[in-house]
Amino acid sequence: MKTKLKNLLLVATMLELLAAFTIPARAQVYSTSIYGITNFPATLATGATSTTTNIVPLTKDCSFALQGIFNVSAGTSNVVVQGSFTVDGTNYGTSPWTWIIPANGTTKVIASTNWNRSQLASYTGVNITTFTNGNSGTLTNSGFLINRTAYLSGY
Repeated sequence: MKTKLKNLLLVATMLELLAAFTIPARAQVYSTSIYGITNFPATLATGATSTTTNIVPLTKDCSFALQGIFNVSAGTSNVVVQGSFTVDGTNYGTSPWTWIIPANGTTKVIASTNWNRSQLASYTGVNITTFTNGNSGTLTNSGFLINRTAYLSGY
């Protein structure tokens, strides 16, 4: 009986020590916003470029993704989307980033690209500015989406 009591006290003491050194659990919480790029035209003629303004604010610790769905009536040349980032929310970079998407003729293309939160750490916004059809046929735009996901700390 004395041995059982000692073992029970030892286990209780170990549990108390373990509880004293535990780290509280925290959930990772994310906020996701999905935007449609509505300023891109539904069709884009051969060799044409559409210039537009689609500004998306970026917050600390967020990632950013683009998805495009389109097809062309003829050709397999590139479709090009360009944009620029800002560090102050007002002045956008003069050297745009370029996303090149190979077309596949009349077969729909679904393409995506993304930037992680480390790549976006110093930016406060992104502006998608141009959409170019380098093909010999008309481009049909089925939709371009923006997905912004922010990590919410403190939870």
